[in-house]
Parts: sequence; C-alpha cells; structure tokens
Amino acid sequence: MTLGDRLTTVGELRVLSADGVPADPWRQAASIGRELARTGLRRGDRLAVVLPNGSEFIATFLACLQHDITFVPVNPALSKDELGRRGRAAGVSGIWSAGEGVRRVGTQKAASSNSSCIPAVIFFTSGSEGNAQPVAVSEQALMHVADTHHQALGYAPGDSIVGFLPWSHAFGFTLELLMALLYEGALRSVSASVFPEVLQASPGDFLFTVPRMVERLPDATLRRLRGGIVGGAPVRGHVRKRLEATQLRVGYGQTECAPGVSLGEAGEWRFDDFLGRPLGCEVALGPGPSEDVGELLVRGPNLAMGYVEDNQLVPVVSADGWRVTGDLATSSADGFVFQGRKDELFKLDNGRMVNPIPLELPFDGRILLIGEGREAVQPLARGETPPAFTLPVPHLQPRLMPEAFWDACTTVTGKVSRRRAQVLFYQA
Repeated sequence: MTLGDRLTTVGELRVLSADGVPADPWRQAASIGRELARTGLRRGDRLAVVLPNGSEFIATFLACLQHDITFVPVNPALSKDELGRRGRAAGVSGIWSAGEGVRRVGTQKAASSNSSCIPAVIFFTSGSEGNAQPVAVSEQALMHVADTHHQALGYAPGDSIVGFLPWSHAFGFTLELLMALLYEGALRSVSASVFPEVLQASPGDFLFTVPRMVERLPDATLRRLRGGIVGGAPVRGHVRKRLEATQLRVGYGQTECAPGVSLGEAGEWRFDDFLGRPLGCEVALGPGPSEDVGELLVRGPNLAMGYVEDNQLVPVVSADGWRVTGDLATSSADGFVFQGRKDELFKLDNGRMVNPIPLELPFDGRILLIGEGREAVQPLARGETPPAFTLPVPHLQPRLMPEAFWDACTTVTGKVSRRRAQVLFYQA
C-alpha cells in the first residue's frame, strides 16, 4: 500500500492550528492539487514547499502524494539566496510559498516518471559542516521509520502531540508529523519561542524534541509527559540527569536514514551520549580511530534512495549495502554510546590526533575543544570556566565565550558546530 493510500484510510487527520483550532487538510489538499495541475506540474516533478508548520504544509504534502509529485520542504527562514540554491540542488520545477501559491521555476526534469523511482520527499541535511545536501527518501522508508517507532512508543488515536520541531527537517517530519497523521495523534505545532509556555498551559501526552529545548522546560512539565523522543544532538550532563525522572527516550538517526536508526527505552538515561539500540535496521561498528571506538554502519529499509546530484541519485550506501555514517561509537550490551564525529577528529600541528568528544564529557557541556592545525588544543568555556582545568593533551587555558558566540555556532537541531566555532574564534 502506498503512503497516500494509507493516509486516505486513516479515520481522522487530527490536526490543530497553532491556536488549537481543528483544521481540515484534506479539503485544502484538493484545492492545492487542482492548482498544481493548472500550473502544469505532473508526475515525477519536484515541488519546493516554503511554508511554516501548519495545515497548509500538510495539505500540500497530501496533494503531492496524490499527484506523484516529490515534496521538497524548505525552511522559510532561509535567505533568498539559500532558498534558490536548494531549489536548484533538488531539481525542483515549482515552488509553493505562503501567500503566493505555486509558480513554475527553471526547466529541471525529474530523473524518472516511474512511480517506484519517484522520491516521496527530498530533505536537506543539517548543513552544519558545509552546504546542506538534498537527500531523496522513498515512501517505504518513511513508513518503515514511522511504523517501527510508533510500535515502540504506542500512543493511541487522540493522544496529544504538542510540538515545535520544523517539519522541513527529517526528525520533525517523520517522527512528529507523519507518525501523528498515520496513527491519529492530535497534532498541534507552535513556534519554538512560545513552546515552553504553551506546553505548560496545554500539556501534551508525547513530545519530540532536541536537548536544547529540554533545558527550557520545567521538570514538572517533563514528568507529566507519557512518552516521546529526545534526539538531534547528543544528550549529556545535567540534561540527561533531568530526563532520568521522565518517560522520554533517546533517539539517534540521520537524514539519510529517514531518519530513525536507534531508540532507548522510556526513562533509560544512565549514560551520557547514549544512542539506544537498533530499531528496524541493522547497526554495526566498522574500523575507527582506536580499538574500542568504531564507526557506526547502518543497513536496512530505512535508508534513503540517494543524494540528489546533478539531477541523479547517488547512493548513500557502499556496494555491500551498508551506510557509513561518519559517527563514532562504542558498543556494549546496553547499546551504542556516541564518541564523536569522524570529521570532528582534528590534528595538532605536530600530527597528534585529538578525539574531542570523550575529553569534553566530564565538563557537562561547558567545554568545547578546537585547535585544528594549532600547537595546542584551545578549550572554549560556556557559562563558567571549570576550576582546576586539565586535559591529557597539550592545551591552553579555557577561554570563556559569550552566549552570542554559542548562538552563532548552534545549528537548527541544537548541535554546536565545532567547525563554525573554530572559524569564528580564530577570525576574532
């Protein structure tokens, strides 16, 4: 059964506006579908959708499914230049934006009009370490991730999901939005700026969030939740300790995995940077920088169709079907524990390799290490400088950085980009 067929058999799409008013995305989808057809968009075309979370976003997605048009969600907060770059990279032939409807752009041609080869969605990677890449994801991968994660979470029709995650990203799209549509969760999305106040006033049952938002939520609010997932960035220190008294779970994934790879149990927060156990796919450790640290490999039906490059799909997997994630981890009977990104390893000017993540863990998120190509590691401190600071590698004394610096280094998913921090620090 196709994703569109499944959604038409759902008893009710329980969608609320930001103000809590019920919406009817199916009625809106019919009107949008007629407008897409009038504009000349057809099966196999790709539509950039520049909309905030809401019923129009959902309705446009439903219309694309009905017409076999690939849905390409793009964050409306991006600059005009970046919106144009992403549209060209994804090979879109139309753009739907708030207040303007649809317009044709360019002369791009989709790779195939065969329904089985048409991506359901093209997401963009976070772009935290360079240009965001377009990733084509199939209906089957999206449904697989939504189904396996719902089986673990087990919420019932009508259970409340109050969220803020941007649906233009895979985490928010698949696990907050699509799973709610398929399993009749009562979904309400609000702005991140007002989310803590809204959640306290109208408590939800399930929450999908990043660690940075957890810091803004009171313990009482977190404990009232019946379940949900914290992902998008490593969970450590005081955030992890606060979550021990909740029913939330850690989740790990990548855009190229639609995005779900692994999940912890409810309330399982014993380790910093815990990633959980594989869910609906295989996970293994390949060669890494040391005997006990390897690179995470993923294989399964959650994997994307490919990166979109020059209007072709370039596989996200190697010839043996495994995806090399670039994430480093250790393995135990309890699951996997994150040990940093392979591309975050850096060398000092004497050739010594530094893996910063394990060195940062004891400092509870207050220290970020940089120093690529330098004589010694430069620790950057947040909030306060730890007393009696020392590291087992050559290092300078910590530099306390203002909060504006950390804001400039933080991606939309809440990760602090080491590369951005290094560039900004040494440019200053």
